[in-house]
Amino acid sequence: VTERAVRSLYFASLDTRRRLQRIQQELAWNVVPFAAGNFTANTGTWTVASADQKLYQYIKMGRFLAVNFFLEDTTTSSSMGNELRITLPRGMSATDTNYTGPLTIRGSVETEGYVTTGGSTLLYCYKTDHSAWPSSITNNVDVRGMITLQVAQ
Repeated sequence: VTERAVRSLYFASLDTRRRLQRIQQELAWNVVPFAAGNFTANTGTWTVASADQKLYQYIKMGRFLAVNFFLEDTTTSSSMGNELRITLPRGMSATDTNYTGPLTIRGSVETEGYVTTGGSTLLYCYKTDHSAWPSSITNNVDVRGMITLQVAQ
């Protein structure tokens, strides 16, 4: 065994370890820190408190992104529109419009819906019938969903 062969084995093992660490990082769910500004509506105000964000996480592999969220006991103002919006993590932007489902809605309203991207930095949550979200509900709108999409960065 030559010194060159030993060095080659050593550097190959380092490279393999780095690749494994990178794969583990890419395949792990990344938690999105709470920020009230991540949650808005097209009309009215959707209030998500820190304790309401039970789950908001993502996995990114190259340009593929999977987002999973569960928002419990959220609040809506009067005159709500038909769209709740969630900002994509880390300023990412969808390359296309994607539709996925189901979006599960519980609390003051028991229904289903879907999530779409609109090819922007936002996720748009709709009830299946596109009717307005319930208005003036305090701590009783739960939204749970997941979407996979392609991002620009």
